[in-house]
Amino acid sequence: MEDLEIKEIEKKKRSLKRYKKNRALVNRLEEKLNLLDNRITSLRSPKLSDMPRGGTPITTEDLVSDKIELEERIERLKTKGKKLRSEILEEIDTLDEVKHAEILEMFFIDCMNPEDIAGAIPCNIRTVYRLYSEGVRLLTLNEQ
Repeated sequence: MEDLEIKEIEKKKRSLKRYKKNRALVNRLEEKLNLLDNRITSLRSPKLSDMPRGGTPITTEDLVSDKIELEERIERLKTKGKKLRSEILEEIDTLDEVKHAEILEMFFIDCMNPEDIAGAIPCNIRTVYRLYSEGVRLLTLNEQ
C-alpha cells in the first residue's frame, strides 16, 4: 500500500473511533459520579475542637455543586454520543457487503474486541481481521 492510502485508512479509523472514545469518557465520568455520590452520603459534620486545622473543609454544598456539574457534562456527552453513533452507523450502512458492516458495527459501536466478534459471528479471528480491514478500506466517509 502506498503512503497516501495508509493515511486515508488511518483517517477513516479515527473518524470511526469517535463514538468509542465518547462512550469510554461517559463511562469514566459515570464512575466518578458514583464515587462523588458515595462521598456525599458518607460526609459527616465537622468535629469542633480547639486544635488548629489546615486546609479548607469540603462542604456538602461543594460536593453537590460538583455533582450537578458532572451530571450536566455527562448529559452533554451522551447527546453528542447519540449524534456520533448515528453518523457512524450511516457511514457503515453504505457498505454493500453485510459482513463488513456487521464487523465494523460490532467493533466501533458495540465496542467488542475481535475475539468476541469471532465468537459472535461465528468465524475465526483471522476472518474478523480480514473483514475489518476490507470494510475500513471500502468505507467512504462524508467529510464533516
